Amino acid sequence: METNSFKLNNIFEENAKVYQAKPVRATKYQPGMETGWVVYMQNEPKHDMENNLHEGMKFFDAEQEAWDYINADHKQYINKNGVPTEIAVVYEAPMPVLHRKETDPEKKVGYTDCFQGKYALLSNETEMYDFFILKYNHETPDNWIIQDADGTIRVWDHNSPECCNELFFGKDDDYVCEKVAV
Repeated sequence: METNSFKLNNIFEENAKVYQAKPVRATKYQPGMETGWVVYMQNEPKHDMENNLHEGMKFFDAEQEAWDYINADHKQYINKNGVPTEIAVVYEAPMPVLHRKETDPEKKVGYTDCFQGKYALLSNETEMYDFFILKYNHETPDNWIIQDADGTIRVWDHNSPECCNELFFGKDDDYVCEKVAV
């Protein structure tokens, strides 16, 4: 796998520790480590077959830009029978992300296949970015940012389904994990 081009700042450098079970440097996410912010939005689906759940995400370089977007209450659209149709949406608070522009699915290492097709809002930007969400708005622990020995950056969320194929190391309450060949 070629090294991805996520950029880490000096907050990561100052806090990352080297783990011996696998040569990685890792640290829990802290505010300031993000490269941007993402806003998740969805409509409130009705109980008819014509108004299904439509979702999307928009990316911003700064948290204030994300809040400005939410507060401006931009119109959102879906593709309904080939015609852009306005739809009311609910916005979640901005979430910090590591993100980079990347449209080639083969080069993406973060989230893939988010909100594609007929149930994506027309403003959805997930196909344009490779990204990891660093802290969710709901009650979950902070994620870990991990830099593998080859320089590859990844974010580990122990609540994700992929964690079933991973080994753990470190203290019980302060751990990161490594991928295991399947």
